[in-house]
Amino acid sequence: MSSRRRIHTVCVVTSLALGLTGCAGMGKSEPKKDQSTGSILSSGPEPKVTSVQSADVQIALGRSFEEEGKPEEARAAYLSALKKDPRRPDAELRLAILEDRKANAKEADRHFAQALKLEPKNPEILCDRGYSLYQRKLLNESEASLKAALAIDPLHQRSHNNLALVLAQRGDTQGALAEFAKGGCDASDAQANLALALAIQGKFEDSKKLYVKALAAKPASTVATKGLEATIAALAGKGDPTALATRVVKPEAPKAAVNPADPAILRTSNPSSTN
Repeated sequence: MSSRRRIHTVCVVTSLALGLTGCAGMGKSEPKKDQSTGSILSSGPEPKVTSVQSADVQIALGRSFEEEGKPEEARAAYLSALKKDPRRPDAELRLAILEDRKANAKEADRHFAQALKLEPKNPEILCDRGYSLYQRKLLNESEASLKAALAIDPLHQRSHNNLALVLAQRGDTQGALAEFAKGGCDASDAQANLALALAIQGKFEDSKKLYVKALAAKPASTVATKGLEATIAALAGKGDPTALATRVVKPEAPKAAVNPADPAILRTSNPSSTN
């Protein structure tokens, strides 16, 4: 799917929720610190808690609320953090992701813009913003944001994976496979990711062929097996392809993702990562 949105050497096999998270878990900006948390707890006469430390506490609280599935409480905590320390791109990013999950594009964009104003060279923010734009079918803007993230960090794997989704949406399957590979996927997992992206578009026949190839390359792939079964089931049914797409099984969470949770390909929207 952070300072949203939005994997390291291990492949990020998408959790593209048929709405796809992620761009989901999230790489966030490192909280600013001018004094260690340990110093607050150390013995001594009434240690002074700085505004930065108070904001750190609220952000940690917000992420805990997200993990517990309490978005409104998380939102309140992030807003409290900004009151204590207005220059917190990590709080702005988390707020952007929360608004994005509610399909509140205007507010999400506002928080993304503020996060980038505070930290314009942060690839995590650009990646999560790119994923948000992808979900809204704003492919040109999404590609620009993801490429900006990669210009800053060419090895940013979530950005490669999210860019692959954009290319798949445009029909550039070879370009998508290449980006999945750059994102850490082996050939089988790249094919399974692309198969899922095509299934979301209702291209079940093409998706089925890719899942077959993925299984030929890696017979033990649980993701490809479940994806193939779901795609065959979708092909057997008759009706709206979009409705059928929701029947495709979500792949298991990536094992080494900076952002695991969101129903999307790795974005930085996972409170524990980071998406």
